[in-house]
Amino acid sequence: MPKFTSIMGVNCSTYFQSKPISPNSAAIQIANLPVTSAKTFSHDFDLPFIKAAQAQRKLTLAVGCTNGELAGLAGGGTRKLIEDITPFSDVVAWVCVGNEPLGSWQAHAYDRLLVPAVQNVANALKQAGLPIGVTVPQNFEFMQASYPPSAGSIKKEFEDIIKGTCDVMRSTGAPFMVNIYPFITRRENRSVVSLDYCLFHAAPQEWVRDGIYTYENIFDAMLDALRVALGRIGCGDLDIVVGECGWPTAGDQDATLANAQVFNQGLIKHCKSGTGTPRNRGKTIQCFAFEMYDEDRKPTDAGPFERYWGIYDGAGNPKYRLTW
Repeated sequence: MPKFTSIMGVNCSTYFQSKPISPNSAAIQIANLPVTSAKTFSHDFDLPFIKAAQAQRKLTLAVGCTNGELAGLAGGGTRKLIEDITPFSDVVAWVCVGNEPLGSWQAHAYDRLLVPAVQNVANALKQAGLPIGVTVPQNFEFMQASYPPSAGSIKKEFEDIIKGTCDVMRSTGAPFMVNIYPFITRRENRSVVSLDYCLFHAAPQEWVRDGIYTYENIFDAMLDALRVALGRIGCGDLDIVVGECGWPTAGDQDATLANAQVFNQGLIKHCKSGTGTPRNRGKTIQCFAFEMYDEDRKPTDAGPFERYWGIYDGAGNPKYRLTW
C-alpha cells in the first residue's frame, strides 16, 4: 500500500470552477507547495488529475467516491471504481467512500447504504489484489455532544453505522477520517466561541479546561471529543485523520485574507509540531487543508463563503503566503 509521507496534504477540486485549472497544472502546483499528498472527491471526474499526480512521482492520493455512487456500491456495483483506480494503485493509498454522508442535510438518505457500500468497496479491492485502505470522510454532525471534550459522544442513530465503517477501516489499515471546521463552529456560536480560540492564538483566559486537560484551541478540543466518542463505541484504537480543514477569505465577517492566513499557518504548524492534542500527546496530526482552489460555481446554500475556501484563487494565484 502506498504510504503518505507528508503530514499536510490538500484537497483538490475543480468541479465547480467555471474555468477549471488544468489537471497537470494542479498536480505540479501541489507537488511544489511542497506537500506530497492530495485528496480528491471523485475517481472519474478527477481521473485526469489522478493521472497527472501519478506522473509527478511524489504525490500520494486519497481518492473519493461521491454520495451519488453509494446506492450502486451498496448493491455491488464496484467495477467502474476498480477499473478507474487499478492503473494508479501505486499512488492511491485510500479510497474515501462518500462525502459527509451522515450530515443532517442528507436527510438520512445514505444511512442504510453506507456500511454495505464500504464493505463492498473493501472486498472488491481485496479481490483485485489492491492493498488500498477504505475510509469515509465524515462531517462532525454525527456527534451528539462535543463540549467539553470529555462528553464526546455519537448520536445513537449513527452508532451502528459508525461501528460498521470502523470495522472496514480497521481491516484495511485505514484511519477514521473527519472534516473539522472551526470557522463553521465560530460562525454558528459567535457569542461563546472566540475568534482567537479558533485561530490558534487564544489568551490563557480563553482556554478551555476539562478535568486534567487544557485546550488552547478549538481544533484540539474537537479532535479529542471525537477520540472520546469513538472510544465509547469500542473504536478508539483507530488513528484519526482530518480530511478537510480550512478558512475562507470572503462571504462572512470572519472570512478575511488575514484570518485565513493566520488559521492555515497555525494549522500547518500545529499539525506538524508533534505536540498532538491534550489526550494524544506527542503525535503529528495528518490533515488535508481545504482547499487548493476557489470554486466560483460552488453551491452557496450554507453561505456565500463556500466559494472562497481556496488557498489559491480560481486562476491558480496564491491568495496569501504560507510556509508548509
